[in-house]
Amino acid sequence: MMATDRVATFAIAFTLCYAAIYVACTELNVPLLTYHPVIGEIDFLWKPSRQGPAMYWYGWMLTAFIGAAALAFGATLMPEPWLQRTILFGALAALSYLVLYSLALLVYDKASVELEFLTWRWPSVVAAVIAAAIGTAFAPAQWSERLWPGWTWSIPLGALVVLGYYLTPYFTR
Repeated sequence: MMATDRVATFAIAFTLCYAAIYVACTELNVPLLTYHPVIGEIDFLWKPSRQGPAMYWYGWMLTAFIGAAALAFGATLMPEPWLQRTILFGALAALSYLVLYSLALLVYDKASVELEFLTWRWPSVVAAVIAAAIGTAFAPAQWSERLWPGWTWSIPLGALVVLGYYLTPYFTR
C-alpha cells in the first residue's frame, strides 16, 4: 500500500501519532483534563488531587486524540515523498530515543556512582532527533518508500515498550 489513499494515510498517521503522543503525555504528565472522581469535578489541564486521587488518563487520551488528529490531517495534505521521509524520520527518532534512553537508564541503574543526569530525558530526545535527521538525510529514497507499509508498526511497539517499562513498578510492588 502506498500513501496515495487519503483515508488510509489518515488512519495510519493517526495510529502512529496517537501512540507517540500518548507516551509523551504520560511521560511528561500533560493531560488536557484532570478528573476528580470523588468530588465529580473536571479541571482543565493538570491539577493536583484534592479529595481522593486525581485521574489524568482521560486527559492524556484527549490530548493524544487531538494532537494525532491534527497531525494525521496534515499528513493527508503532504506530498507522498515528503510524507514517506517524515515517517522515516519519525520511526528513526522513536527507535533512537527508545535505545538511547534505555541505555542511559541501564547505565544509571548499574553505576556505582550517582549519575543523575542520565535520568534526564532531554539529552536522549536531542540525540534521537539528531540521529534521525542524519539517518533521514543519508537514507536512499527507496528505503523510505519501503518503510511506509513495512515498518510503521515500530512506533506503536516502541510506545508500548516504553509504557511497559514505566509501569513496571506498579506491577512489581
